[in-house]
Amino acid sequence: MLENNIFNKITLNPLRKIKKWIWPTVLTIVLLSIVIYAESVHHHQKCKNIKVNIEGANESELVTADEILAIVSPNVVDSPEGKPFDKIDFKKIEKRVCLNKLVKSCQVHRDLSGEMTIDIVEHTPLARVLYNKSSDSYVTEKGDFIGISQHFTPRVLLLSGKYFDKIQDLKEVRSKPILELINAINDDPFWKAQITQLIVEKDGGITMVPEVGNHVIEFGMGIDIESKFKKIKIFYKDILPAKGWDTYHKVSVKYRNQIICE
Repeated sequence: MLENNIFNKITLNPLRKIKKWIWPTVLTIVLLSIVIYAESVHHHQKCKNIKVNIEGANESELVTADEILAIVSPNVVDSPEGKPFDKIDFKKIEKRVCLNKLVKSCQVHRDLSGEMTIDIVEHTPLARVLYNKSSDSYVTEKGDFIGISQHFTPRVLLLSGKYFDKIQDLKEVRSKPILELINAINDDPFWKAQITQLIVEKDGGITMVPEVGNHVIEFGMGIDIESKFKKIKIFYKDILPAKGWDTYHKVSVKYRNQIICE
């Protein structure tokens, strides 16, 4: 009897161990099969439709979804719709979309439903260059010229003058003071509201046109910006209230430690 019990224990122990691992093994195989099947379906899935999301800090969009779709799908042959996702080059689409200079960045991705999404971030213009003979252009915070929008005209600082006759952007070293002044004006709510235009001469000398008053401000080169703004505030807070807003037609802060009113 004792021998039978010992035999049964020896026989049952391996069976119990086998049963213990049967369900985890089966479950693992099933899960792997599902993953492999889903990956296969995902890999060969076709693009059913295209969605465009546009983000930016502008009051209205500079570019439209239709414009982006026209870049992505210029015709039926080149359209991603109806094509397997593994045949669609997302990076190529992103590069094509970014050829529109109003677009700051572009990212293309897909979901399990077969929808391809194009996420657009557009530039936020800080100024607008006014040209006499060619089309105007918006200026970004980094100094890029990005053309203009056909759909929305943001209220931004205007730039004009001979300085802009032959330049393509404000990214060169000699343009750095001008760009720094543009950014300084946009970063300060008071100056952003008061200064409407910068007239830049060929040598980089700047004259400001304010929103209020019949005067212009001779700023000089775009250096010592903080110090010059302090002098202009003295002009607005102390001199104009005492003398009258129509007394002067020009105020100059281009020289150090001087405010010259004419």
